[in-house]
Amino acid sequence: MTPVRRPRATLWLLRITLVLHAVLVSAQPILAGYFLSGDVDAMNLHSPIGSTLWMVAMLQSVVALFYCLAGGRAWPLLLTVGLFFAEFVQLIFGSLQNFAVHVPLGTAIVITVVWMAVWSFRPAARRSRKEATS
Repeated sequence: MTPVRRPRATLWLLRITLVLHAVLVSAQPILAGYFLSGDVDAMNLHSPIGSTLWMVAMLQSVVALFYCLAGGRAWPLLLTVGLFFAEFVQLIFGSLQNFAVHVPLGTAIVITVVWMAVWSFRPAARRSRKEATS
């Protein structure tokens, strides 16, 4: 019987990246709320964070690829690639001030990233693809 490959170092890298991503993405609605409450300086943080989130997703894609190659599941990579595109679209609609798309898309992004970060600390994240399908 061949030993099962389980992601270890790559899982920790994925966790770190996901927590960073979750912190940055969770700050966005808070900063937007401050702006809507009259604190116009909140946009001085909301805009640059929003402009860099897609780059964090790109970094997360590379880490998720290594996690997958180390024996981890493939869906975090696929979902992260989707987040990369969603965050880029989010950036465009935010700069166009199209809030009918910007707000619901932002909500979906926050939920997805936070859910992924929580998942990464659950025992299921440590299981290999082979263990997950057995």
